[in-house]
Amino acid sequence: MKRIIATCAAGVLTLVSVLPAAAQTTLNTGGLMADKDVLMPSNLFELSETQFNFGTARSMAMAGAFTSLGGDLSSMAINPAGLGMFRRGEISITPLVTVNRARNSAANYEDNGRTRFSLGNFAAVFNAYEGTGRLISFNIGFGYTRLADLNYRSSFMQTGNVGSIADMYSMMLNYSSPRLSSEQIMGNNLDWFNVNPGLWPAILGYKGGLTDDPGNTGAWSPTWISGNRYDPASGERFIDIGHYASLESRGSIGEFDISFGTNIGNKLYIGATLGIQSVYQKVNYSYAEDYLYPTPSANPEISQGQASDLQFQLLWSRLNQATVIDGTGVNFKLGVVYRPIPALRIGAAFHTPTYYAIEYRYQGSILGMAYCNDPSYNPGPNDYPKPDAGGYIACPGETPVLSSDRWAFTTPSRALFGISYTFGNRGVISVDYERAWYNGIRMKSSPAYAPVREMYDETFRNNFKGSNTIRIGAEFRPHPVLSLRAGFGYSGSWLKDENTVMASPIARQITYYSAGIGFALSRHVTLDLAYSYQNNRQTDFLLYYADEVASDGTIRGSNSSDVYRTDYVQHAVAMTLGFKF
Repeated sequence: MKRIIATCAAGVLTLVSVLPAAAQTTLNTGGLMADKDVLMPSNLFELSETQFNFGTARSMAMAGAFTSLGGDLSSMAINPAGLGMFRRGEISITPLVTVNRARNSAANYEDNGRTRFSLGNFAAVFNAYEGTGRLISFNIGFGYTRLADLNYRSSFMQTGNVGSIADMYSMMLNYSSPRLSSEQIMGNNLDWFNVNPGLWPAILGYKGGLTDDPGNTGAWSPTWISGNRYDPASGERFIDIGHYASLESRGSIGEFDISFGTNIGNKLYIGATLGIQSVYQKVNYSYAEDYLYPTPSANPEISQGQASDLQFQLLWSRLNQATVIDGTGVNFKLGVVYRPIPALRIGAAFHTPTYYAIEYRYQGSILGMAYCNDPSYNPGPNDYPKPDAGGYIACPGETPVLSSDRWAFTTPSRALFGISYTFGNRGVISVDYERAWYNGIRMKSSPAYAPVREMYDETFRNNFKGSNTIRIGAEFRPHPVLSLRAGFGYSGSWLKDENTVMASPIARQITYYSAGIGFALSRHVTLDLAYSYQNNRQTDFLLYYADEVASDGTIRGSNSSDVYRTDYVQHAVAMTLGFKF
């Protein structure tokens, strides 16, 4: 199984053990529920990903195949040369509704959908100059386009496991350098900001009862979960650990455009756009475990069964982590369209990389519930608190907010090519091809606690490649006031090996279908409606993993969750109301 080692695992949580130099090992950790203290390669990819179904309803219905077609306000974000085809001013607004649904490889748990109402596009073009010479017209456009929808939710569960995220947390603390002991991080002895943020989730694990260092010597293990979990010979399980995971993302990427387009002799159209992007995304990650044993408990209230070998028995734990990405970006687009004959248009555009400056925030919390199997337990001043009257011990913990505005990176550059043919006033067909170089994503700035920039760059250089996207759109006018539209889009894999198991999932293939209808309500007012269906197939991923890697590169020990997959389906409906003046 090939796995892209998460950058933060290689840079933050790859901690040298205290073994002799000849036998030094490092620990690589990661997964969907790990490494949230830093921006990951999956974050950079998601903020760079091409999407189809935004802009005007006409563009959305034709899969965005407007590189050569032009004459639409979405041209500012695709090929600004298309603005040169406007012969008078126009303004439009496009409200948008998106419905995202997740399909998991494991059983569903809680909700798996997100519905969002938003502004898909608001734009205007003004005819600044119109002449009778070689320069026919010069148009200026201003607009906002919602480039990416970051609203989605997935949740799933799996029972019958013997592994726990507690095993990873124990390994992380055992490999910490210098080695942390429980005495250093208990109570008021802990200063969160004097500890590498990569260890914060493991410290939360200690606060929540998932791992412990009973002798205060730095020998960490999940002592509140039975170590006798299964029989290696027979495979019989002595514990059933349930894994419950959910992810909820809210946010979007929008672009404010300042564009111009010229018409030279009704043959050549040239345009440029300055794009200023705004990104906001808040993601809540929730991960819970419960622990069931086959031996009935003497206390009928403990339905999980009894682990007789444990003084303290962890019943369940729930980890919550939240991240916020808030930033701005800037890019430049240059385009051209050529009409060798009136019916044929050939277009090309180039989008520079978007330079993003990002503020990133992280916070985690945990709550564990344990039961004391030792009725004679009498805690000392530095021991665990005395159980309540029922024998239960609540184990809460919370980190402060980790915040940094020192993140900056660049997205891929893009080249677009298109050709379209107009059949008089009856219809048009348009085909676009886009090439985006995802292996060119580059980290430009990161805080001191994060991996070095070269590690991010190496991940994209070695594991990603340029992607190919095809868009096809068609429009048919059975009547001068009525237009029927349809579109298809496909983006292939941007991974060199699309079977790679990622630490966190990313899209590896997108298929898009769309349809729409347009009405010319009068000479000055138009109404367009569109519907789209988008299927995002994602890479396989792990909830958590921890690999002990020897100096020669061999894996000496490994602990991980099962492999999962979550694909997303998005339905979108848009309406554009346009006014010409």
